[in-house]
Amino acid sequence: FAPEWLKLVTQMVDPSTNSLLLLYDDAQRLNGTRRIKFSLKSVGINAVGRGHSTILRINYRNTRQILQTASDLAGDLLRPTDEGEDGIPLLQPISCGREGPEPLVVRLPDLASQAHHVADWLEQAHATGHAWGDMAVLCKDWKARNLCARTLALRKLPLENRLSPGHFHPLANTIKVMTMQVSKGLEFPVVAVVDACVDSADAPEAQQQTARLLYVAATRANQQLLLTMAQDPVPDATPQAQTTVTLAL
Repeated sequence: FAPEWLKLVTQMVDPSTNSLLLLYDDAQRLNGTRRIKFSLKSVGINAVGRGHSTILRINYRNTRQILQTASDLAGDLLRPTDEGEDGIPLLQPISCGREGPEPLVVRLPDLASQAHHVADWLEQAHATGHAWGDMAVLCKDWKARNLCARTLALRKLPLENRLSPGHFHPLANTIKVMTMQVSKGLEFPVVAVVDACVDSADAPEAQQQTARLLYVAATRANQQLLLTMAQDPVPDATPQAQTTVTLAL
């Protein structure tokens, strides 16, 4: 939100209640590289004083293991900051203590092999009792999204490729394939995040944006999480078989 937009919202508040609910999580800010730099008071929101504002620190969506993995992906992006009484702080999320399986990190030679591994993993999840509608595949861009969709289709797995808002039916018993950008606000029991790595060759701003995307994508999972990524290059060596670890980032 731009400050002018919030000023307009505050002018629409019913004066008989003078009540406005504003929810904000800087860790999930995907648009723009800068944090909010204005105070709430400057836009007409009185958030200072007891009873006016509440800081929610506990994450109830994710298991402790998933939240830890997502935080590792985000790195310094989630370092807590103090913005004073009237600012908007950045908070380190705290797990509610719910336990679950360790997320899997799988390194493979290319996107095609990652897509096939995701298909294998989802088939196993379905065999253990998860409905297809419990699952999502999240990708960095539309090319990876379409590759994953084609791979699932070749396996004859029910899927929905989210090409646009009209291609999303949350109640359908289908695997949801979409970009990380549009996954914000959603959650699924079983989530695969494809190409889950930050390119060290990118500019710092681009690396930061990718880290935010990965954090949002990983926290869409509330039970099981798979991260696939490219293998580290090994000079003058034969490509190795896939390796699966619980987390080594």
